Amino acid sequence: MRSISRLLLGGVAALGAAACAKTQEKAAQPRRQYPASNQLLGTGDWRARMQMNHNADSSIEHQVRRLTSSLDLTPSQQAKVRQLSRWHNDRIQTTLDTAPSALTYDDFQTQVHAISTQYHDSVNAILTLRQLGLMKAMVGRLDSGGARRPAR
Repeated sequence: MRSISRLLLGGVAALGAAACAKTQEKAAQPRRQYPASNQLLGTGDWRARMQMNHNADSSIEHQVRRLTSSLDLTPSQQAKVRQLSRWHNDRIQTTLDTAPSALTYDDFQTQVHAISTQYHDSVNAILTLRQLGLMKAMVGRLDSGGARRPAR
């Protein structure tokens, strides 16, 4: 009985040591360093950073949840906002993927602004008068800094 206990204790100790060594091995590996976003502006690297940091599905669902919560969207409106958000993300992604390499970050932002204006106009077209008032107040808070915009 004693030998079985020692054998089990030895096995547990060996597993623990192996796990500890694996953890230390992972900790010793260097972490990938990404340059600060402001260091990438105006260079070709801004595209890579945007591709790496973007998750369209998550972004679309976040937008639908946020507008549903803020504007009390109906299920039908939620479906339309989801569709419009997908269109918005796809257009921006296409611009990012197909634009010439000479495209600057500022020029890209100008194109994104035009796409976003179309998106906002389309969303506003499906809202009721009450929801439009809520949207106007929400946009006013965002523009004045009253609500925190997510950093991208």
